[in-house]
Amino acid sequence: MNGIELKPASKQSFEQKAIKFLAVFAVSCSVSSAWAQAPVVSPRAAVAVSAPSPDAAKPTRPKIGLALSGGGARGMAHVGVLKELEAARIPIDFVAGTSMGSIIGGLYASGMTPAELEKRILAMNWDVVLADRPPREELSLRRKADDLKLSLPIEFGMRDGELRGPRAAVGSTGLESMLKRLTDGVPNSIAFDQLPIPFRAVATDLVTGEAVVFDRGELSAVMRASMSVPAAFAPVEIDGRLLVDGGLVNNLPVDVVRAMGADIVIAVNIGTPLLPREQLGSILGIGMQMLNILTEQNVRTSIASLKPNDVLIVPDLSAVTSADFKLGPDAMKRGAEAVRGVLPLLSAYALSPTAFAAHLAAERESTPLGKLDEIRVEGATYAGVNTIRAQLSVLTGAAVDRRQIERDLAWLSGRGDFERLDYRIVTERDRNVLLVQVQEKPWGPNYFRFGLNLGTDFRGQGEFNFVATHTRRWLNAIGAEWRNELQIGRSQRFSTELYQPLLPTESLFLSVGAEQQRRVADISQTSDGFADYAVAQYRGVNSRLSADFGVAFGRYGEFRIGPLYERVSLSPRIGQLGLPALRANESGMHASLVIDQRDSASFARSGYRIEANVHRALTTFGAGNNFSRFQWSSEYAKTFGENTVDVALKFGGLYSKAPSAYPYFELGGFLQLSGLRGAELRADQVALARLIGFRRIGNLPAFGRGIYVGGSLEAGAIESPNVALPARTLFGSSLFLGLDTSIGPFYIGYGHATGARRSAYLLLGRP
Repeated sequence: MNGIELKPASKQSFEQKAIKFLAVFAVSCSVSSAWAQAPVVSPRAAVAVSAPSPDAAKPTRPKIGLALSGGGARGMAHVGVLKELEAARIPIDFVAGTSMGSIIGGLYASGMTPAELEKRILAMNWDVVLADRPPREELSLRRKADDLKLSLPIEFGMRDGELRGPRAAVGSTGLESMLKRLTDGVPNSIAFDQLPIPFRAVATDLVTGEAVVFDRGELSAVMRASMSVPAAFAPVEIDGRLLVDGGLVNNLPVDVVRAMGADIVIAVNIGTPLLPREQLGSILGIGMQMLNILTEQNVRTSIASLKPNDVLIVPDLSAVTSADFKLGPDAMKRGAEAVRGVLPLLSAYALSPTAFAAHLAAERESTPLGKLDEIRVEGATYAGVNTIRAQLSVLTGAAVDRRQIERDLAWLSGRGDFERLDYRIVTERDRNVLLVQVQEKPWGPNYFRFGLNLGTDFRGQGEFNFVATHTRRWLNAIGAEWRNELQIGRSQRFSTELYQPLLPTESLFLSVGAEQQRRVADISQTSDGFADYAVAQYRGVNSRLSADFGVAFGRYGEFRIGPLYERVSLSPRIGQLGLPALRANESGMHASLVIDQRDSASFARSGYRIEANVHRALTTFGAGNNFSRFQWSSEYAKTFGENTVDVALKFGGLYSKAPSAYPYFELGGFLQLSGLRGAELRADQVALARLIGFRRIGNLPAFGRGIYVGGSLEAGAIESPNVALPARTLFGSSLFLGLDTSIGPFYIGYGHATGARRSAYLLLGRP
């Protein structure tokens, strides 16, 4: 059946194994986010037709097959096994692998040496390879803006009247990109018997529960299918079959490699062992043990099938879990040690130095792909094909550049429209064709996301806001987008925007929007103008209509300019401070610039962000008077080891020919002059300089990314000549414990400010 062998598996066994893999993923999902950063070096193996073994004519040499099991990060022990087998001059004639074993085994079979494997794997940033999306700096600005407001990462969608969610927790673009690079030079479609070492990969048919043994196809796609852990990675469709991790039915493919013709089988089992008694005192521990027992059943069947002359290698990986990719060097060391422990059993199969050198000489150099002749986009339903093609920087007539193709796919992935992005380079009538294969999110094109912000300073001031957004993407083939946002809580807000690119490249756009915000503002005052307690409360309503023309700078940012209709209403709610009710028309022209290259919206460890806004109220547009409003904010983060320094500068100014009835800008609260109450200071002009230092002290397995301790030094200045408030310079500082959780950043902090003001803070959300 098209080079695919099938092995039946019981439905009960499949379901049991699937449940296990779901649980394993839940425990190991601390391995996070979006693009491989491994060096791009082409494998030195050619894969057109493998040369026969130099010892093939010798009837006395048995054929040796290598069976490599799955096990996540524990699979890096396979590299140590391969290094030691080559050092012992043990020839390998066949390789079969499952999950991580298929990746290591497939790369070795394609001609990559163990030394190259070690170098490449240790250079990888596995947090990026296995991230649920590309790095934040690779996202479009619109998706970055979502990160600033929406703390909950789960995205839901609506299609055909049905509410849907993601089919997997981890995006696969980074993994697929990594596999493409590692198999650079391998033809896109090849019989695996034509590799330098004949190879097989095992996957599971998600529909039938059958084992699928691949003996041909695109090597990178087959390896990806073999390690598609259910619920972790989206299934892969090949030849009409929906495929997931082969470990569900055959984690140690001894029978597969024997069917290839192996006389002797070397089986390497790196699967997760059973937990000791002392770890069975919880529901989670007992549940994991039950699932591990079920998983071990197919492995034990494979081990039981080994013959007296076969060799079983079981590295001691007790200190390495399936998610411990940072322990790769230790895992490789353990693999090598395990081989040395069975060398007496292997020595009978060792070749002479001359014969083994000739055996390795079967590997050939790969040939360049040449120039690119055509680009095609496949799989798009609602996404515009011309728009997708226009956003690719690779050009026909230029040399095939896989690294540039991957960067282009990273950009497309950052739009947030696709569940999978893949590519193939095929040769048709001596022409190289780039096939960009897109798989749109099955829960789109209507998307819903949510955010939560709550906190207290333990002095009577609390904050609660819930945010929900709806985005309808691809209203037309050129990428129009309709976005709605609703916020309820202390501050109430509704906004809607229609965003229309003017070119397929999306470098120019028009935006029409409307917004209304209602908020309650506390006013504090004593004889010196400021206090720790509120003496009045105002209700403010801000209504806006805008029409902008904009220029987008790819993944970096955008500039927009246009007319703005704005009305402001302020009225006393509680108390009396002497400020009158205000209703004003502030319509005019506005312009904004945003550049965002921060790697995180919560605890950024690198990158910068700049935002500048200018508004000019004009009487010709209906404003009560001519005045200008300017805002600037900039942040820059740099990390040294586990220590991060984050510097910020913020400024806001109101310049008017007529006195303003209300101070426009505010300061106060955690990291905004820590020690003061939130928004305690209000003025026509404010400035804030801030230095934050924090250190990563741990991880949050299954519930987030990192645990941090840090502190801040802050200096602020205020001035309001229009309402006769004195100019002041104040200082603040803080200490905090921060958690980058799966529901947003969480802070426990303490602040101290000028005037012996002190506050403790508990905050979920961004300060």
